[in-house]
Amino acid sequence: MWLGAVTFDRGVGVSHFTGAITHHIDADIDAEREKLATDLENAGMVTAKYQVTGVGPTLTGRNGGGDLYYTDGEVWIMRLVEDCRKQDGNVTIMPSPPATELKDQIWRSITQTLGR
Repeated sequence: MWLGAVTFDRGVGVSHFTGAITHHIDADIDAEREKLATDLENAGMVTAKYQVTGVGPTLTGRNGGGDLYYTDGEVWIMRLVEDCRKQDGNVTIMPSPPATELKDQIWRSITQTLGR
């Protein structure tokens, strides 16, 4: 089992909270999650994927260094291939619960309206 999170490091600078040297992330953390999932799928390393509700939608979150972020709050679960044996077939996408689908539609509308 592999667990992880991903953000795009857009630069190095000073923490907004501590003044220490740190990395700064891009605010759209969902975009980097999408990129990681797509890269793994294109490499043939994923057999199935689905999402579960995580922290919920967040428009004005801040990470430990004080950088602003926003997210739909979903967690993507991807079943990886065994022994790094590349899969040539399609990835099975397990459907999200109806409530999650509705929330995703609302979230996309909000972020498009805000220009994110």
